[in-house]
Amino acid sequence: MTFPAMPQPINLDRLIRLEKLRMMYQQMPTSVTGTMVGVVLVVAVMWPVLPHALLLAWAACMGANQAWRLMLFLRFRRRNVDLDNLDRWASYWLIGAAISGAVWAAAGLLFFVSNSPLHQMVLIVSIFAITSVAVPLLAAHRPSFYIFVIPTLSALILRNAWEGEGLHLLLAFITAAVLLGILAVGRKYNQLLTESLRTRFQNETMAQQLAVQNTELEEARNTAELASRAKTQFFAAASHDLRQPLHAMGLFAAALADKAHDDEVRNMVGSINASVDALEALFNELLDISKIDAGAIRPKIETFALNPLLQRLHIDFKAEAEAKNLELRVRRSEALVCSDALLIERVLRNLINNAIRYTQAGGILVGVRRHGAHWRIEVRDTGIGIVPEQIDKVFEEFYQIGNPERDRRKGLGLGLSIVRRLAELLGHPLTLRSMRERGTVFALELPAACAQAPAVRPAPATMPSISFDGRLMLVIDDEETVREGMRTLLDGWGAEVVVCAGMADTLVEIARLERAPDIVIADHQLQEGRVGADAILAVRAHFGKQVPAIIITGSTSPLLTGAAQALDCQLLLKPVMPAKLRSLLNATLQA
Repeated sequence: MTFPAMPQPINLDRLIRLEKLRMMYQQMPTSVTGTMVGVVLVVAVMWPVLPHALLLAWAACMGANQAWRLMLFLRFRRRNVDLDNLDRWASYWLIGAAISGAVWAAAGLLFFVSNSPLHQMVLIVSIFAITSVAVPLLAAHRPSFYIFVIPTLSALILRNAWEGEGLHLLLAFITAAVLLGILAVGRKYNQLLTESLRTRFQNETMAQQLAVQNTELEEARNTAELASRAKTQFFAAASHDLRQPLHAMGLFAAALADKAHDDEVRNMVGSINASVDALEALFNELLDISKIDAGAIRPKIETFALNPLLQRLHIDFKAEAEAKNLELRVRRSEALVCSDALLIERVLRNLINNAIRYTQAGGILVGVRRHGAHWRIEVRDTGIGIVPEQIDKVFEEFYQIGNPERDRRKGLGLGLSIVRRLAELLGHPLTLRSMRERGTVFALELPAACAQAPAVRPAPATMPSISFDGRLMLVIDDEETVREGMRTLLDGWGAEVVVCAGMADTLVEIARLERAPDIVIADHQLQEGRVGADAILAVRAHFGKQVPAIIITGSTSPLLTGAAQALDCQLLLKPVMPAKLRSLLNATLQA
């Protein structure tokens, strides 16, 4: 692509819009395929209970729209789309998104089978899945994203509210929370993408100007590296906003699970939780990459024995391998190595998970052998293998072999990218050998022990579960959806809950309380520049006692861990799964 030598702001903005438009059209086949799969699923499930003519008419409308969009994609590939016809092609995309949103909204209204929770579950989960996938596919063009997501989920909210019964009203409320969450994530995704492209174009323009003026290329390279680091730091800092909607969704889903007594409704809640878990996994991997690139991860080098780590991995992955009829063998080893145990475990988990995913028959072998002054850990599989020209590409972000349709069940294509980054961070050589249809061997070399390995301490016994009945819990969070989700969840567990929106609200509420709360659950980032630690200290000062506390945060800054320890508080990273929250409440209250 050729850019003007001195772009004005309006030209730069249009260049960004053009690049985002090209990215969206390139994903058109994935979008069309996913949509039609969803259409087939909905029609197949609803066929026994709804008029066939209605289903066929709905499917025909969706099919016609997708066929038109696919035709646009083919025309887009043949023609030279530039700044002059940018607006026309953006309008085409907007029209297609509007029609898709209207057709899916019609499904939410017309296909809602009042007397069948099973069919309701399929419809709700299908629409949730379609709108979640819309974030990376549509959020680059915000008008198209809004005109698709808002009608689709609003129809589902109205249809549940129309039922009038308590469970459906709760579902309407949860769907509204999901809508707000998806809109927030889409807006943040658009901002991140825009800033990334702006940095890219500015750096390319700067490099071109420097080349024309015959200045030092080293200056341009340093500028690009600084811009790249600023982007990753910005993404890491934005993790709080990205995790917040997931946190609220998880709380509401868990509260609904406690209130639902019908097996079919429980299955529906399980599907919602599975979607939340999948989104959490995506954010965690993206944030891992951003933290490594931003220099936020610093290895803690020590001597440790490999065998306990290897046996733990064997236990964790054995069931997954057996589910595919694969044999997972992990050989014992007496090796003592010098590295960061947590980061090495993360590397091996990604390698074993990758081996299981791409192996259809045979098995996986994990072993350790001496190699000079080092120990070499090898992960061998009998999978599909990698051709020589793809060996370097498998370590790139989102690159996957044998997954052109971007099936999320086959992973996200980030695992090996994280492996490479962690190996470089630790300074451990990572090698790859592979033969097509014969299998692959990943090998990681670690230095031998740098000191005597510390004694392994036995894991503490699991604490017995206690009742939360009558326990007074103070929740402090500036997000209304999170406060209500936490109140609903803790109420269901039998606790007495008081919620506050910020520091000022906390001071008012504690003045009304006749006794100190049993525990404080505070969000790290509050309104007006205050933090959860300020509110916790205020509660302790008011009641004159060390009230137990938990700080919940979406930030990945390592400084928060030390701050929480200094306050004698527990720290949880969003999104917090209800089971983990309950376990930590149980342990904290007993302690």
